[in-house]
Amino acid sequence: MATDRPDTFGVMNESTTTSRSPDSSRPTPTKRNLACERCWKRKQKCDRLLPACTACADLGVECVARSQQVDLTAEDAGLTHATINGYVECLQSRIAELERHVQASESRRARPTRRPSGVAHTLLPHDGGNHRSNDVSMHSVYTTGPAQGPSEEDSSVQDTMSAIGLLSNKAMAEPRVYSGDVLNKLAMPEVILAALAVDGHNPSRASSSQPAFVMEDHLISLTRHSTRAYISQFLKWSVFLPYIDEDRLMEQYEAVIALEGQAARAGGLPHFNTYLAISIGIMMSAEATRLSTLALSLHAAAVKLLPRIFRSQEPLDALHCMLLLVVFSMFCPAGGSTWHLMGVTMTTCIAIGLHKDSVPQARLGRDSIYRAEWLFWSIYLLDRSLASSMDRPFGIHDVDISVSIPTEGEVDEAALPELVKAKLNFSRHLIVHAQLISDLRNTDKTELFFSYSNLCFWREFPPNTENAASELELPFDYLDQLACRALVLMANPVRPDESHSQLYLGTWADVEADIISSCKRLIEKLYDRSGRALERGSFLDAYDALSAAVVYVCLAQRASATNQQGLAQIFEVVSKASIVLTQYSSRFSALGTFQQFLLALSTKMMAGLDQSHQDYQDTIPTSLPGHLRRFIQRCYLGEARAS
Repeated sequence: MATDRPDTFGVMNESTTTSRSPDSSRPTPTKRNLACERCWKRKQKCDRLLPACTACADLGVECVARSQQVDLTAEDAGLTHATINGYVECLQSRIAELERHVQASESRRARPTRRPSGVAHTLLPHDGGNHRSNDVSMHSVYTTGPAQGPSEEDSSVQDTMSAIGLLSNKAMAEPRVYSGDVLNKLAMPEVILAALAVDGHNPSRASSSQPAFVMEDHLISLTRHSTRAYISQFLKWSVFLPYIDEDRLMEQYEAVIALEGQAARAGGLPHFNTYLAISIGIMMSAEATRLSTLALSLHAAAVKLLPRIFRSQEPLDALHCMLLLVVFSMFCPAGGSTWHLMGVTMTTCIAIGLHKDSVPQARLGRDSIYRAEWLFWSIYLLDRSLASSMDRPFGIHDVDISVSIPTEGEVDEAALPELVKAKLNFSRHLIVHAQLISDLRNTDKTELFFSYSNLCFWREFPPNTENAASELELPFDYLDQLACRALVLMANPVRPDESHSQLYLGTWADVEADIISSCKRLIEKLYDRSGRALERGSFLDAYDALSAAVVYVCLAQRASATNQQGLAQIFEVVSKASIVLTQYSSRFSALGTFQQFLLALSTKMMAGLDQSHQDYQDTIPTSLPGHLRRFIQRCYLGEARAS
């Protein structure tokens, strides 16, 4: 009576049972006798339909029949206690399986971890086959062997435990066969490499990067004569990174330069700092196009040092490295995704707890190049700059921050040189602006008078740097750009009700006039800077130029609707902004859509309300920051109601 035997025992399934049936007229079964493997493991009801139950079909997963290990060679081939492994045997097999997992885990932990050697492997098309592509190298790192499915012993254990009424350890979870592989991929160096692999030509979206030429490490030759100007260029920008001790950084730079040309070079944090500082300085300078290969090569060499630095178990070293990578990506599209790198940096900072407690300087030692109490505020400053320019969410809210901005009394700045104290005062001024940006993002558009008063106070009282003004080059021009960035966030095409305003500096018309003049002044400064070609800015400058131009066109057009001289001035400002955006699009190619959009918008705005709302919508690119998109829509709807 073999044909009457249930079809879920061992190797016998529905198809084999049916094919062996002597009765050819017997209809094909539409249901299984028992629940499928997945429903049984999850302790859920199974309708046992063939070829797949409803639960598996809805999820699109394979519906597999349950199977029992049956010894078909035994005298009694039926389902008895003799044909199923005993309770003790099942426990012994389970113990053996767990021991194998422990041994495999220990062997993987003891084996030296192989990581991709940085961006160089993904950017080297000329290495003659010595290195595989990034996809292959990452596969070799993460794949430790063929994928192992659930073993037969495991199925037997589960069946037996169910038969004796015990709960399975996998009752409410899917099998975790690849959990170790996933954890390896989530390690911090791999996460950073993933962010570096994102193409930076379009800062507003993520896409795979294109290969670029870099030199091998041994071909990079650094001399004091050829690199001193670029590290000095980086130090000029260091007011945005107040945690960096410039004297310590220069000591590391001199030590690394002294080791150049020697057979053995101790690669570590000093080399990383030197390579990144020089490469960032190159990308900030007018020589960025000519020396881009050297900058990318230094960046790739620095990335190769990340695994060694991360093994030092000092989280502040990791934060410092990630922050320098963020800065490089702001100036170079081959530096990866600034937004992703900034997210990883802020997440790590919060995990360490720097937003709540400052780190004592004694923990880092005398040779550290960090001012630990400034590290969080450096990250905060860049986070607010990115989020406000690109209209992205903040990495952390101010209500969650309990650590205070360092003051002279707290960090004992009395012994510092006047130049250092002047830079720190300037950095404090920048952080206060970042806090104003946070308030603006959380304030309703109709209640911005108090924020405007605070911004005016911030703008009228710059930091005190008189003692070092003659020797120190501080970016005071950048303060106007920051003020314009805040005013753009305040811009509102629909004038709010002034009956209950707290503005003591004038009316909303005065605020609007201030916004228009500030936007015009910023565009002209960026235009003059592009004409001199003395230095190159980050892609945030392009976002600021676009925001200023859009707000200027919308507000100035309303004020000069019937004034031909005013319209001519608008076209002049738009042309200058278009030139600035064209220059930045030579590096960040996706920004070219901003230039096209600005010209199209100015043309449609001059045409007035003859254009439909859909015509306005069609001109807006998907990469346009959300606050500008909303501003344009409100501007059109406000004009439509006024007409």
